[in-house]
Amino acid sequence: MRNTERKLDSLRHLFTHYLHQDWTIEGESLSDIFEQRGALQDVSKEIKQEAESLLEEEHDNQHLDDIFFNHWSAGYEPEVEGYENWSDVLREIVRISGRYSENK
Repeated sequence: MRNTERKLDSLRHLFTHYLHQDWTIEGESLSDIFEQRGALQDVSKEIKQEAESLLEEEHDNQHLDDIFFNHWSAGYEPEVEGYENWSDVLREIVRISGRYSENK
């Protein structure tokens, strides 16, 4: 694992437990998954911070793909919801988790 994966426990949890191969059983979209899972809402502040951290580090799509697919075994693909790349997905995760973290 590369150094960029350090201290990304909450984001890793999102990808490994909710954005797995059969992620649509958890919800039909990223927004649905957060809305339906109180456990994610409870750690939304941490998820938001970790996603922002990855965005600030400006990794290319291939590096993010390597983290999410190869290391975390995610099954979610950005194209499914119309995102062009993983940075778009991370920005959406920041937006969605921000709604819940404001109340924490």
